[in-house]
Amino acid sequence: MLDFKGWLPQAEELQVGKSQRVAHDCGPGSSMIVANKIDKFTAWCFRCGEGGIKDKVPTLADQVELRKLRSEEDSMRHAVLPQPMDHDIDSWPLEARVWLYKAGLSKPMITELGIYYHPSTKRVVLPIVEQGNVTYWQARAVMKDQQPKYINPSIDRDTVLPRYGSGPCIVLTEDYLSAVRVGQVTEAWSLLGTDLKQPVLAKLLTDPRPIVCWLDPDKAGESAMRKIKRSLHNIGKECHTLHSIRDPKLLSKREITKCLQPFLSSC
Repeated sequence: MLDFKGWLPQAEELQVGKSQRVAHDCGPGSSMIVANKIDKFTAWCFRCGEGGIKDKVPTLADQVELRKLRSEEDSMRHAVLPQPMDHDIDSWPLEARVWLYKAGLSKPMITELGIYYHPSTKRVVLPIVEQGNVTYWQARAVMKDQQPKYINPSIDRDTVLPRYGSGPCIVLTEDYLSAVRVGQVTEAWSLLGTDLKQPVLAKLLTDPRPIVCWLDPDKAGESAMRKIKRSLHNIGKECHTLHSIRDPKLLSKREITKCLQPFLSSC
């Protein structure tokens, strides 16, 4: 078990419900994660392969802080965009900006898409706008070890279909940002996950354009692409699958164009 002196002071500095990567006295770098939970302080050092636990009696302040955090996150689960909205990109925490820049979004694109930072929950909010109306949104965690990864409104999203760009073929992507990036080359539809929902299937059935399924290159994405291709084949629609080393959103526009070129040139 880790010596309390090497991690407990750092854990005690955190707000209840929070965790953070920090340095440990075993060597350089942020090799340890510490957390301030409602009933205990915890630590785990990845270099040492050891952890530590210190039980505590929750203070009134701890309980109030935890209830406040949960209340703020719970209040976000409705169709209206979460308030307050911080659109001043330069004032956002570095983690929020880097997450979007890494996905190839420039400041003008972020502004145009209406993306903003929600300071109360330390999340980036991605509004989904269809025909001029906000139909859905996702609040993405950008801080280390922040859970859950996404907060979404508690509404039926089966008919929600973010679509970006235009072109001779339709590309189905897994997430919002991938659809935005692929939409720079041709029309992209985000499934907001890996399932092909019935309303989306119905729209594809009436669209004559070729379909390309390009989900994230992990086990879930690969499995879902096979299932989607089979579902479309069963209704007489041909579906091509595209496999890449990285998520579509992590590729440059030139790389996206190169990946899609065989399908675009055949349209």
